[in-house]
Amino acid sequence: MMASLSTLRMQLRRAGEQLAALTLIVAMLAIRLGFSLAGWPGTDSEEGTMGLMALHIARGQDWPIFYYGQNYMGAGEAYVAAVFFHLFSPSLLSLRLAMLVFLLLFALALYQLARLLYGRMVALLSLVLLSLAPRYVLTPEMRAVGGAVETLAFGSLAMLLAAWLAQTQPEVPEESWPKRRLLASFAWGLVAGLGLWSHWLVIPFLVCAALLLVLFSWREWLRYPVLPLLLLAGLALGAFPLILYNLQAPAGQDSLSVFLALYSQNRYPGIPPTGLQLWLKKLAGTFLYSLPLATGMTPTCPLEALPFYGWQHGQSLSCAALYGGWSLGFLLLLASSLFLSLRHLWKLWQPSKEGRLRGKKRQAQALHASRLLLLFAGLITLLSYTVSLTAAQRPQSMRYLVGLLILTPALIWPPVYLFQQSFHSGIGNAFQDQPSLLLGTAAYRGRVYARAQRLLAGTVLALLVLAFLEGTLANLPEIPSAAQRQQEYVALAATLEQWGVRHVYSGYWICDRLTFVSQEQVICATINPWLTRNDLVRYPPYYQEVSADPRAAYLFSDAQNGEFPLLSSQASTLASRHYRRVNLPGFVLYLRQGQT
Repeated sequence: MMASLSTLRMQLRRAGEQLAALTLIVAMLAIRLGFSLAGWPGTDSEEGTMGLMALHIARGQDWPIFYYGQNYMGAGEAYVAAVFFHLFSPSLLSLRLAMLVFLLLFALALYQLARLLYGRMVALLSLVLLSLAPRYVLTPEMRAVGGAVETLAFGSLAMLLAAWLAQTQPEVPEESWPKRRLLASFAWGLVAGLGLWSHWLVIPFLVCAALLLVLFSWREWLRYPVLPLLLLAGLALGAFPLILYNLQAPAGQDSLSVFLALYSQNRYPGIPPTGLQLWLKKLAGTFLYSLPLATGMTPTCPLEALPFYGWQHGQSLSCAALYGGWSLGFLLLLASSLFLSLRHLWKLWQPSKEGRLRGKKRQAQALHASRLLLLFAGLITLLSYTVSLTAAQRPQSMRYLVGLLILTPALIWPPVYLFQQSFHSGIGNAFQDQPSLLLGTAAYRGRVYARAQRLLAGTVLALLVLAFLEGTLANLPEIPSAAQRQQEYVALAATLEQWGVRHVYSGYWICDRLTFVSQEQVICATINPWLTRNDLVRYPPYYQEVSADPRAAYLFSDAQNGEFPLLSSQASTLASRHYRRVNLPGFVLYLRQGQT
């Protein structure tokens, strides 16, 4: 009777945990869908490029392997979005529904990974935190510009499969084929291949997951050579588009060359500093701006208020302290998790002679090695961003740190571990051999110490949740302006179609957004010479089509919007070439004289 009651309680607890996880995942998706329905985050031209790719796929017009103009970043988002374009209609909302598919994979994988490595409390708290949506957590998750959300999905899936394979090694060889392990090995290869095709931001997680497999699966691979063969087959299948392109890519246009050029060269306007000043600016850009915002902090200071990017009296020091304090907290949690993982591994260092103990120790070693390698993947991600020129020249590109969200369970683990340890009997038992006169004092000190542990852990966790909640609520005042700007683009496209204006020149941050909004009824080509000089024309056929039209119009954003502001020299040049100015809501249009 007691056994059946115990079993029932376990089943009810497991069902309650699964229901809570499902509720949090649904809330995570619902919050993001709600923001997308309201028009947040605001879109841009790069998301317009992805929408145009999906439009071409849905029409059967083109089958791109990569994001237009960037031959190392896969077009997976566009193919998934094309399905939603067929189911509904081409729109920004349909495009972002594709992001929810990848986000669902991420949520499921991260929950299982956190549960496997850290337990159900950490897993549920991770979902609580990630169900919220601070601005720069939500933006890479929901803005379809390629690579970010796939990094989350495929990076967490690769770590999950590798950790499961490492921790579930059979103590004795199985007589029959290990079917689940065959499937998991193939799945890991497939996930890794898709991740490599999607974006190379996932490489730190794939490398660490692969190292985990080599460390703990090599004996099994020797017994069953089909396992690594299946893994390689899955890898080849997932990365097939990437492999196919690079087998026939011209010299200098292969994915590795393109990626290294983007990583190492100055792709941004302006001359970067050199020497020590460059490294200081990289550190400032990373730890005083990119890292805090990428990991959930609510933006409160402009970049220009931070050291090495500007100076505003009375604000710069407080901004640096605030943003730097967030980064310090992140690094302290990371270091705490690293310390706990290394300490547990050190305790398991001594070899065991008994077979059963050796098997259990190997499983424990695999657990702590999985934790350690997950942290290493995050450290590699952070380090590779810090040493890049992007950290100094454009720290607003914090989406390159999106992989750090996979570390959420590892960062939550130290305070949860501290909280759980405060309830263990070891605190009281530590004083059981004390003389009776001192026992009461020792027990009292033990209780105070345990309460202090719980208070510290609870405070850290509460601050994290409150910070993410504040960031989510801070998005609400931004929604009307983003929705209004999108409506201005819709109205602009309708006006241009009505006037018969088919071709326009404009800036990078206007062109593909306008072309997508108009469903290619208006074709826009960039006129920024810096962009064309650096090969950032996303879709050359648009440029060729507009260049062939001598009556193409010129489009600028108005004074309140900064996508492509009109310069006085440009206005004078266009006036001398017999163009007339037309003011539209949010835009300034120049039409050739005699044109409607």
